[in-house]
Parts: sequence; C-alpha cells; structure tokens
Amino acid sequence: MWWWAATVSPTVSEPLIEVADVSVRFGEFVALDGVGWTVDGPGVVGLIGLNGAGKTTLIRTVLGLQRVAAGSVRVPVGLDAVGYCPDTPGFEPWLSAREVLAQSMAIGAVRPAGEWTIDSALAAVDLERHAHRRAGGFSRGMLQRLGIAAALVRAPGVLILDEPTSALDPEGRAAVLSLMRELGGRMTVVFSSHLLADVEDLADRLLVLHRGRAVFAGDTTDFLDRHTGSPTLRITMTDGRIIESEHSEWAPALTDAAAHSGEIDDIRITRPTLTDAFFAAIGEKP
Repeated sequence: MWWWAATVSPTVSEPLIEVADVSVRFGEFVALDGVGWTVDGPGVVGLIGLNGAGKTTLIRTVLGLQRVAAGSVRVPVGLDAVGYCPDTPGFEPWLSAREVLAQSMAIGAVRPAGEWTIDSALAAVDLERHAHRRAGGFSRGMLQRLGIAAALVRAPGVLILDEPTSALDPEGRAAVLSLMRELGGRMTVVFSSHLLADVEDLADRLLVLHRGRAVFAGDTTDFLDRHTGSPTLRITMTDGRIIESEHSEWAPALTDAAAHSGEIDDIRITRPTLTDAFFAAIGEKP
C-alpha cells in the first residue's frame, strides 16, 4: 500500500507533518507498527529509540522514500519546504563545498529567497575556510556539517537531521548543537540521536519509538514527569554516612546536616535524566 501526499500551502491550523497509523514491513519484519505522529512548531523535536526502533524508517517514510503497508503520511507544508541531512551524507568528490551548496539550491522546485546564502550556510557549520576545497578530501565530520549546510540553503521550514553529531569531534559537536538550538527558534528541527543528553538539552518535544511502535509523542517535560521521580538530595558525611531524601524531606535533612556542618563531605542533588525516563518508558534496563 502506498499512501502519501504533500501539498504546498498549509493552512494556519494544519500541522507541518502528519503521520497517521503508519505501518512499514520488510518481509516478515515490522519496522513501524501503527505509528502516529504530528509535527508542528517551530521548535526542536527529538526522535529517540534503540537501534532498530524504526527512527530512520520513519524519516524515510516522511520524505516519501519508503512505501507504507498501512496508514498515511501527509506533509501539508510541502516536500520542497523539508530539508534533510542523513547521518552519512555523500557528495560527488570533485565538487567543492561551494559547488555542493550551489547544486543543492538548483535541484528541485525553486524555493523563495531566504536568509541563507552559500556563504552564510558554510559559516554556520564552520566550513567557510574550506569553501573551495573538494568534498572528496573532507572527513566524515566535515561531510556531515556540509550536509547540514546543503539542507539549510534550501530555506527549509522543517529541517530533519539523522544522527547529526554522530561523527563530530567535541568542538564540532558543540557547534552543531548550538546551531540547532538557534535554528529551533525560527523553524522546526527534527533530529534523531542516541546521545540522550543532547536530546534532553535541546528538544522541547519528543517522539519515542520502541520496536516499531510510538511509546510517547509530546512535550519533553511531560515525558520526564511521567517516567521519573522527584530529585534526590544526597549528603555524604566525613564518617561515611550518607543521607538521602526525596524533595518533600529536604528541609529536615538540610536542618540535620546544618547541625553537623563540620562533618559534611559532599552535598549534591541527583535529578532524573532523559535516559532514566527512556528506559523506564520502554520497560528495559540500560
């Protein structure tokens, strides 16, 4: 079954992307099983799940690259308004970085002139000094950043990034995360990642997949509230004693600790993380 549609001019009330009860099968293997998902925004949407959960299959389905066995996908914003960068983008090795972006701008329907020029997109991913260097000499991390720039020059309304920091060194990763945070203020950024600390830091909304099914779709804060407990206060004394208390008991614990302030070795608050919430939601241990 192939049911997919895109229109160019969404109404104000329409979502940007709408996935309704979508299933995808590869032979006997069910990659997606009745997944529903709506994307509107701006903002940053994190797509998380274990290997094989269906993240990349869902992205390919939204892009019209994967047939569905059941359900429907609508992209009211129009496919020309969707920018995409895979986790391992590839380009003709003889093209320079500038030529790659010029080619990206020229392919497909003409998009309205936006704020992104070739130079500004290269600068955004810290490749401006490599503008005339051939892509064949780029490292994997540089290719990943070039792929993001190639998507940006299309002036997308929705930017989909599949594992955008997987090949980056710490400096490049920090730069791309900062760019994604800034972009989320003016467009919708959807990104998949196994680095849940990055997702927790950036994403205001989540889609959590597990074994092809949508476990959760909604606000990140709601997901954390549903699947984690309250922060824990942990006070370690010099004699080895440890005082732990939930939030409702912090006042008496701190009063007791203050009475023995000279014996305090360490005080810290342990807050449940997105990793804790994720494994609680899927019912597995990390």
